[in-house]
Amino acid sequence: MAAERIDVEMQDTGEFLAGIHTATGTDEIVLKFDDAEQVSDRVLDNDEATARATVEFLLSHQPPGDLPDRIDLVDIAVA
Repeated sequence: MAAERIDVEMQDTGEFLAGIHTATGTDEIVLKFDDAEQVSDRVLDNDEATARATVEFLLSHQPPGDLPDRIDLVDIAVA
């Protein structure tokens, strides 16, 4: 993941836009975190730090171009 730069911007209550910038371009992902506190037993917050950490976690498992366009934290918690 060292080659990526991640920008995270709040779009709406519970939604963040993450831009993942690489040498070959930019991938964007919408992250839905309005249930973050409930899903994580109040370990995670509905904030930019949680969104950024989630993107970093996902990038440790697959390249940015393989990530879905929209990710719901509930789906990640179930997996």
